[in-house]
Amino acid sequence: MRPSYFFPVMERAQSNLDEYRLSEKIRLAAKLIAPEDKFEVLEDASTLFPYNFAVWVDLEKAMEVPTLEKDVVQSILLPTLHSTRELQQEESVISLKATTTSACFSNAMKMTDGTGATAYCKKTTGALLLEFPSPATVNSIKFQWWGWSKPNEYDMYAMGSDGEYVLVRTQEDERVEGWFNHYSFLEGWKMKTNKIKIEMRDGKLDPWNGKTYFGIRALIIKGLLNDVMSVVSNGKPVTSSELSTGSNGLLDEDEDTLWMANSEDSWFEINLRKICAVEDIAFSWVDGAQPQNITISYQVGDGPETEFVAEQPFDKVPMDMDTSVTLRIALSGGNPILRGVKVCGIEYSSKQILKFKVEKAYKPFQQVKNKLMNSIDGINYTD
Repeated sequence: MRPSYFFPVMERAQSNLDEYRLSEKIRLAAKLIAPEDKFEVLEDASTLFPYNFAVWVDLEKAMEVPTLEKDVVQSILLPTLHSTRELQQEESVISLKATTTSACFSNAMKMTDGTGATAYCKKTTGALLLEFPSPATVNSIKFQWWGWSKPNEYDMYAMGSDGEYVLVRTQEDERVEGWFNHYSFLEGWKMKTNKIKIEMRDGKLDPWNGKTYFGIRALIIKGLLNDVMSVVSNGKPVTSSELSTGSNGLLDEDEDTLWMANSEDSWFEINLRKICAVEDIAFSWVDGAQPQNITISYQVGDGPETEFVAEQPFDKVPMDMDTSVTLRIALSGGNPILRGVKVCGIEYSSKQILKFKVEKAYKPFQQVKNKLMNSIDGINYTD
């Protein structure tokens, strides 16, 4: 028997019996097909109706089938990754994901957790710090103050990738609505921001007990949390054209190891293993040893291949965050010699993409969501 926290999920299932029954029929049909085909069928069932918990149980088992091809898994999960990334590009309340600390506000997290609970500061000056999990684009900021305990003066600083704070807003930039439990509105700024520091002065004692200078009922910051880029090609397998030499050194950090084309027409192919959203490909050429042309083709799993001709200069070729597992770089003209190649972007494991799907469907059902997340972590599967 399932624990009681499954009851709301069961209720959700019963509220749409047609889709639940269809997903259950698909789940049962999957028992009759070849083991390596079960994953695709069950993944379809989880998309059709994600609240059939039994589908997830069978899906996890299907992912462990030894004959299941990784190309197939990645192709099946690619639409989920694309839809997740699209949602991540929509404006949201990013303060909900920030870590808020303060030496003055003893309960600083309350102002950003969305509950409406008030954070208080009883000192004449106050400060607070918000740290985002990834670089943020700040579009707007909204304060709701407690009573009239609002600072008459404050400075807002933002820290970017250089680790230095820059003054971005003061009380002179705010628009105020009301006079009691009132609101302050500020516009955002362009710089990608890792931290926000707010220093407050000249507060106003509360009208009830005369002890609180600053009270914040809500601090709402809207914007985007941007991707954190890294080199996703280090240590990945490389194959190259027959006459070329040195492919083992293409993706290491040693610029003394050289890859030589030894031909006017050559190629090399990188297997990134996981699905990667690729920002760019950086090439380190030996002086005077660039090709005349570069054609790049890429694909995920057994899906369609995309190809384009790169534009000079060939030092860094943009990929615009397109998704790829295999990258093939074809060179023509000249006699190219490379010190190394770096593919920059974000990599996603298949289990991570499945967890995106669970996060979206089971957000209202926290305990069931956690159980599914832990089960996915335990699947015996690697990309």
